[in-house]
Amino acid sequence: MSNNVDIPVLIAGAGPAGLVLALTLAQNGVNVRIIDKEPFYRPGQRGAGIQPRTLEIFNYLGILDDVRAKGIKSPYQRRVYKLPGGVEILKTTIMLEQDDPTPSTPIPNTLHLGQENSEAILRAHLAKYGYSVELGTELRDFEQQPDHVIAHLLKKDGDQEKTETVICRYIIGTDGGKGVTRKQLGLTFQGETRATHVLSGEVEVFGLETDYWHQWGDLSTMFCMMRPTENPNCFYVALGGQIDYQKLESDEEEFLKAVRKAIDRTDLQFGKLRWITSWRPNIRMVNKFREGRGFVAGDAAHVHSPTGGQGLNSSVQDSFNLAWKLAFVEKGWASSDLLDTYTEERLPVIRAMLYESTTLLNALEAKDVGADDKAWRRGSVLKMLGINYRWSSIVVDERSPDKPKEAVNVYGGEKGGDLRAGDRALDAPALSPVSGDQTPTSFFHIFRPVYHTVLLFTADTSAAAPILEALKRYPSGSLKIVVVYPRNTAGNANPVAGADLAVVDTEGHAYAAYGASPERTLAVVVRPDGVVGAVVYGLEGLKAYFGAVFSAI
Repeated sequence: MSNNVDIPVLIAGAGPAGLVLALTLAQNGVNVRIIDKEPFYRPGQRGAGIQPRTLEIFNYLGILDDVRAKGIKSPYQRRVYKLPGGVEILKTTIMLEQDDPTPSTPIPNTLHLGQENSEAILRAHLAKYGYSVELGTELRDFEQQPDHVIAHLLKKDGDQEKTETVICRYIIGTDGGKGVTRKQLGLTFQGETRATHVLSGEVEVFGLETDYWHQWGDLSTMFCMMRPTENPNCFYVALGGQIDYQKLESDEEEFLKAVRKAIDRTDLQFGKLRWITSWRPNIRMVNKFREGRGFVAGDAAHVHSPTGGQGLNSSVQDSFNLAWKLAFVEKGWASSDLLDTYTEERLPVIRAMLYESTTLLNALEAKDVGADDKAWRRGSVLKMLGINYRWSSIVVDERSPDKPKEAVNVYGGEKGGDLRAGDRALDAPALSPVSGDQTPTSFFHIFRPVYHTVLLFTADTSAAAPILEALKRYPSGSLKIVVVYPRNTAGNANPVAGADLAVVDTEGHAYAAYGASPERTLAVVVRPDGVVGAVVYGLEGLKAYFGAVFSAI
């Protein structure tokens, strides 16, 4: 590996995918540089629906409290109004069932936060590690060498332009569907562009309830939809149908006039129009996420209809999957083969995501009776809690040895049955430490993107001793080992040499969530991205898993 580099990782594009990647790498101690060709941060409500799976990632990254403080509870009901008049309610429908928190899933529902605000939170946390986005800095092209990448940048400051050459070990394109990275890597971007055209904006609206999505008309005539945003008195407004798109996009007054015509109401007052943009559904994805030392994530790898609120979430999950693997390779813990599992794991998930979001789009565009409700009904799979990598070459499962040979049901997971390797890791509260600070904790307070968490479920620490001894060979700080005693053993539970933490599962939630039994020691390895990497009964299974991910040791 060449040491003659300016920066280990260059990230082109400072949207959610790029920022999550940069923050996760920074937390892992990997130096990054993140650039964006835009001269300023753009406002907007894109990517506003943050799904529970992504909120869990934000928890691991330490930004969840800030996201919750700024965001709002997602309205889950839709009101459809009668025209003309626009005031009488034709129907109120449930868009998404609200779930109660459970011990294993404490974050069960979607939160709304516009992308301008989620990005600002990510940038603020990135700044704590000494990093900031370089605006007005465009990736023009790059060349790959066996052990490095030579990137050519164009920096703009007003009327001044300056070129720069950067040598890095890896380059990641999070530069959107029209970005240069994917094209330079020679990746395909197969798919389609739909004829549906919608204008959207964010407008101050006074006199409209904020507990609902509101809808008037349909795409065959004039269609208007409004939902509240986290910005005071502001609503996201979508406008479509038989309108003059070009004229309305270029003239704020004409846009607002068209909105008033579409809803046919005189009781609502409109204030400032914060921004306006247009979109047509593009449904495309790459054939792979990596070529040599170059990678793509987020919209640079897949674009789709916003129906279902999967875009930002998929982008964040791309980056969180890639980041820990890049960190392992950069630290010399893993060979570059580990990076191939990024495509192996994410490509089937994105293919399934496109299917889910396109199914909703098809219903939105359909003319048949009942299609309208289908278009706005969000199934629980869209919360993304069932996304799994059970087929991945690096997961090990001794409890379910019939490992899928290919990706099956990757988006919805399976209902019932024991947790399997490749699944999302579950939480468990009321874990009482046996020494030190005995404040009860939970798994979601323990899992972090900078180490693997090894959960040893056992009532017999002598059975765990060989495992603890063998785990000493792995780099300091790369593992966090937690011994989990079963409930009703507090009197016999003691600190364990070689473990970072020993807890008692006082209410039995941990053993229930992970299908563990006090009669047999079970080891569960949780990857830095919050995915179960291994479910094994002893040392050999752990060796099989860690041999694949710590492949350079």
